[in-house]
This record gives sequence, C-alpha cells and structure tokens, in this order.
Amino acid sequence: MIKRAKSPEELKNLPETGVEALKIRSLLLAYGTNYDFCRFFTAKNLVLVQLNGDFIISNFGETDVEELSKFLNFNGFSEIFCSEQLGQVLENRLDVTRENVSLMRFAGVSEKNALEILKPAEAYQIIKTGFDFEFEPWYLDMSHRVRHGVSRLYGLDGAALAVQYNLNGEVLISQVATIPEQRGKGSASRLISAVCAELHESEIFVLCEDRLLGFYEKNVFVPESKKCCLRR
Repeated sequence: MIKRAKSPEELKNLPETGVEALKIRSLLLAYGTNYDFCRFFTAKNLVLVQLNGDFIISNFGETDVEELSKFLNFNGFSEIFCSEQLGQVLENRLDVTRENVSLMRFAGVSEKNALEILKPAEAYQIIKTGFDFEFEPWYLDMSHRVRHGVSRLYGLDGAALAVQYNLNGEVLISQVATIPEQRGKGSASRLISAVCAELHESEIFVLCEDRLLGFYEKNVFVPESKKCCLRR
C-alpha cells in the first residue's frame, strides 16, 4: 500500500545511491516532509516524491505496478522520472509519451579553473538562454536548495550550471548553458571540467538527451544507464 510519509524516518528504505534515490533524498534534505507542494510516499520497494505535479520514483525490488499506476492516475501528474524498466511498464498503463535519457558519468581528467559561485538570480540570467524556465518557480526552488546546502550554482566565462546535489559520493550536474555571445568558445566545456576538478572526490553524472550526447562525450562522459521521462 502506498502511503504518504509524514516524517523522514518513514523513508529509511530509500537507497543511499542512484540518481532516482538521490534526487528524492536531495528534496527531502531541502524541504523535509511538511510542505504540501513537496510530498513523499512510500511502499514496499518503492519511494516517490511529488513536487509541483511532477513525480520522481525510486523502485528497488518487485513493485506492485497496478497499484502504482492507479495511484499516479488518481493523484495526477505532468511528468514522471524513473528507471527505464519501470517506465516501459508504466507507459502501457498510463496515457503518456515516453522519452529515454542517458545517465552519463564523467570519466576524464578535469582541469582546475577559477570558478565563480553564482547567486540564483545571477545564474538564471545565463541558464534561461538555454532552457525554457519560468523565473518564479525555478528561483524559489533553487534558492531553497542553495540555502539548505543541497545545490550550488557555478559560473565561468559566460557559462553556468547547477549542481543539483552532492550526496553520498555522487554528484548530479544539470542546466548547463552559455550566453549567446560566448557560445562556440569552449566556455561550457571549461566550466564542466572546472566543476569536475572541484568535486573530483565524488562520481559526477549528468542526465543527457540524445541531442546532447555528442557534447558530453566530447567532454569525456560515458554512458552509465538509461532513465525514463513519462509526460502527459
């Protein structure tokens, strides 16, 4: 039975590693279990978080997919992030489109450089040039994450990125963007390399759409696994 977790102690079955689990764990650290817009749920071999209509699912054993499908339909969702295997099963039970994304791991030698730690408003001015984000929800969420030490925003030579989390020896970078007048000059690559040097004690990952595979392969990221986004 899937039930809402009212305290962090109820989420002790959440794995310590893995991108789905650490995405959930980072939200737990940032928000706790008391906000209605960020709700955590648990069941046998299953932990979910619902943040503003989007779900992240960490499943780590045999899952009651029929119950999970009914739960998701009842609660409503705009997007679900989960493992490729679970996504393939849910696709046949929900009215969704499925997109696979690659989890890539940094496997190169990084180069130190003078990084700038950006405030959320500063980072947004760069990141918005590469992503279609509304300012207010992005700013509120990222400000909260940064304030609680979960996320950090870095900049270099007109490029910016977000470190979503640095937990349990794993880092997830995202939202890599460069202002138009600096594109084609290697700013994003230098930024990624400098961040990898800064956080070299951890394994560094990025979730990559197919159109960006060449860019991350050029920056010495190698495929680790496939993940899934289901969208209404």
